[in-house]
Amino acid sequence: MMGLRNTQENYGSLTIGLHWLMAAMILGLIIVGFLMELMGKGPNKDLLVNLHKATGLMVLIVGLFRWYWTISSQKTAHIQGLSKTEVGASHAVKWLLMLLLLAMPISGLLMSMFHGYGVNVYGLFEIPSLVSKNKTVGGLFGRIHGVGAYLISAIVVIHILAAIRHHFIKKDDTLKRMLGKK
Repeated sequence: MMGLRNTQENYGSLTIGLHWLMAAMILGLIIVGFLMELMGKGPNKDLLVNLHKATGLMVLIVGLFRWYWTISSQKTAHIQGLSKTEVGASHAVKWLLMLLLLAMPISGLLMSMFHGYGVNVYGLFEIPSLVSKNKTVGGLFGRIHGVGAYLISAIVVIHILAAIRHHFIKKDDTLKRMLGKK
């Protein structure tokens, strides 16, 4: 039976749950983010913007916990047979994604707040803008968020393709471990 914590051999249920929760939120944010860019102004776009911002805030909160959990948890050994290049690439992608899990929501929140908008958290409550309106600074954070969107999208695609490669071509247990099946 899988425990909550990581072991030398396997990821714990909390690590696995955080991975898949973050994956679902990030994929949703990427899709909605690019969809919003295609939409004209109106109530449907406003709804998507509000959902995007609220979910981005959740990514920031869960992402901060994930940072804590990753740093404080036992390190799981790499799958046997991985080259040094594969291990290095795995670490690079993991930590770049972890960094983007913080940078994207922070840049999005700052973009919104510097444009004079708060965050409506799923209709439950509103976090007001905590800074003075400054469209120039808001635009800077908007550009950072926009570039970050393409960067995180590319990294996510690489991550997914690597998982597929490990599972179907290398036939190792990389994906199975993250599914809790090893």
